[in-house]
Amino acid sequence: MKIRILYIAGILLSLSTFGVAAQTIDVQLPYYAGRDYYFCLLKGSKQDTIATGRLNSKGKAAISLPENYRGVGRFSVREYAKIWNIIVNGNEKVFMSEPDSVEANPSFNGSVENNFLLDAFTRQNKIIEEYGKAIDPNLAQPLIFPSPEKRVENDYLLFRKQINDNPLYAARIIEILNCLTGVGSSFNISQEDILTEQREFITRKVSFEDLYTSGFWQPIFDSWIQMTSANDSLLLDDSRYMLERCGNDIPMRREVTQTIIRTFSKYGKDYLLAELGTEYLTMPLNGQLAPEIKVGGTSFLPKNSLIIFYETGCGSCHYELEQLKSKYKLLSDNNIRIISIAADIGREVHEETSAKLPWTDKFCDFKGFDGENFRNYGIVGTPTYILTDREGIVRGRYAQLKELVKD
Repeated sequence: MKIRILYIAGILLSLSTFGVAAQTIDVQLPYYAGRDYYFCLLKGSKQDTIATGRLNSKGKAAISLPENYRGVGRFSVREYAKIWNIIVNGNEKVFMSEPDSVEANPSFNGSVENNFLLDAFTRQNKIIEEYGKAIDPNLAQPLIFPSPEKRVENDYLLFRKQINDNPLYAARIIEILNCLTGVGSSFNISQEDILTEQREFITRKVSFEDLYTSGFWQPIFDSWIQMTSANDSLLLDDSRYMLERCGNDIPMRREVTQTIIRTFSKYGKDYLLAELGTEYLTMPLNGQLAPEIKVGGTSFLPKNSLIIFYETGCGSCHYELEQLKSKYKLLSDNNIRIISIAADIGREVHEETSAKLPWTDKFCDFKGFDGENFRNYGIVGTPTYILTDREGIVRGRYAQLKELVKD
């Protein structure tokens, strides 16, 4: 096993917990008084900003959090580009207080999660350092039994078991980071065995719910496909297994499906999507005829069209809509028809967004992701673009307009 020491401060700057009763964080940062801040929750590869404001003259603010949220939140002071990651686990009310200097991190009083995380990584790094010394051929070792090497190995195995058995969210963060950084379950295993452990952890063990709110969603999927991409059969088997693990959790199945689609596209594995099977993935693939778009009691085949599926309230969607508006004339001049289809439920919310879009074809059946067009196109996440040619054949599926239209 390659010895690797984790300096967790460089990965997660600070972590803490919040309480079910109040689900708030009280900020007390006098050094940053009068500065703008924002607080967001990490969801998949996105950030959901839930609070913005300005610290008062004493550097105080109170942030309300979703009840029972379990995951990582991110607090930032804009002017200083300071960012602190915070575990939100719904069982403690925490006060974030003044750091010693602008370079330092604030302290989090009464944080079981934070203390556990930092203590656990300190212990893990110490064990790894001790093992490095125990196997150093340049250092004389005492003739004792068990050997220092064996003793440290036993300490490490015990530590890994304690992390595995601990219910704290911080323990799950440690497992995720160990997977990403290639820290194996034992010192005495090969690099090949470590890769096998990483793949098994991603496909069979990690909780997708915990991973989704950790901030490491996409890095984990990138790590998985990088170690699996040479074997298409294994890649497909893993994909099916992960989707089956989602069971009847429709929102999580959508997230995993969309991530698989995007990750396959990112690593040039689009051709495998057709082999994944319609029971796992219902969507028109490149080269296939696009489904007709249903509007009321009528339908039409989108030819020479760029379709954007979006949802009002989705930050990434609104960004893409603005990008699409800026490129609308260019696309229209090239005879590309723009069609937007919303997953909105409320008519008033939809009409407010739709009124600002310059193209004519703006549709919504107010059924969300269960709408017929969303189902027919296999849309499991927004924003999603579908490009068709003059015959109505699908020629591309994108998450961002810049993948299609270059600046």
